[in-house]
Amino acid sequence: MKNFFCALLVCIYIFAHAQKIEFEPTIKVTYNTNLNLGEKNLKNKDFILVGNSRDYYFAIDNIYRYDSGNYTSSGGIDTRKNSIIFNDRVLKINNKTTVFTIAVDSKIRYEESEPLQWVLYSDTKTINGIKCQMAATNRFGRRWIAYFSKEYPQSLGPYKFNGLPGLIFELYDTRDDYHFTATKIEKNSDEFEFNLSSFKLMNKKNYLQSKYNMEFTVAAFPDMDEEMRKQTQEMLDKKKKLFNNPLELKPFE
Repeated sequence: MKNFFCALLVCIYIFAHAQKIEFEPTIKVTYNTNLNLGEKNLKNKDFILVGNSRDYYFAIDNIYRYDSGNYTSSGGIDTRKNSIIFNDRVLKINNKTTVFTIAVDSKIRYEESEPLQWVLYSDTKTINGIKCQMAATNRFGRRWIAYFSKEYPQSLGPYKFNGLPGLIFELYDTRDDYHFTATKIEKNSDEFEFNLSSFKLMNKKNYLQSKYNMEFTVAAFPDMDEEMRKQTQEMLDKKKKLFNNPLELKPFE
């Protein structure tokens, strides 16, 4: 019996540490982003990407500061763990992409590894003084236009968009609902660490359904009486209209 519990503790230790993410970024990129999230819900936010040519992390600014241990509270409501605007984080490690979030109090994640198929064009434009080349791809129910530069050899970009022979400086869909523009690029040698062991691994379909239930239904509030549930659901239905234009219109395309 003693040997059994020793083996169990070893397995728990190995599992917990297997979910620990560590990599050394070479750059930190700030993307200023215009978001058309839904009905009458236009936002402008900064997103942060830290990474090297193989591994990277991407999230909205306040979530990045929380996950990297650099969050400083300014008083009032603490929103550091999450963001009502765009709360998915993206990690790519060893060619495997992990998307994770905190939906209410549920920590969930999914994994995928299908690479993007880009078409390169000869068109160029200058962005923040850097000459960039055009590329395009079809993904998630949208057509995406990217401008990248080989002057920055890191094959990185916003969200899940990577795989070009250089850093993406600008990315937008042809409806211009989601428009990312690099506004600041810094050298970064601070090791990035994060432990995913507390995030439940799901397939993508279940992740999206679970996140939807937590954000737009009363599933997150099981102890309400019937009248309160009705009123709460009416408010959530209004919120749903504000967020009915996700980046991934077709998540499995």
